[in-house]
Amino acid sequence: MSEYMGMIYGKYDGKGDGFVPGGSSLHSVMTPHGPDAGSFVKASHVDLSPVYFNEGLAFMFETNYLLKVSTGYLHSKKLQSNYWQCWADLPKLFSPP
Repeated sequence: MSEYMGMIYGKYDGKGDGFVPGGSSLHSVMTPHGPDAGSFVKASHVDLSPVYFNEGLAFMFETNYLLKVSTGYLHSKKLQSNYWQCWADLPKLFSPP
């Protein structure tokens, strides 16, 4: 699945400080994505119960088609080149058999 996500206002609880209003992200087929390390650790240690979140509004489109960005945008100054660093501190919780 490809996923295009955008932030309309407020904050996104899966990306801490890294997803600002007006921002968007595109994850094409077979591209790793998910919450940043801090959000993952925080969510892993809370009681599992429903929580009302009213601090932001985001949207997401998913499709089984391959989505691509234009060549011009790939060289844009607006591209967040250090995006991958939000997962650098993920704890290693799995051991191979």
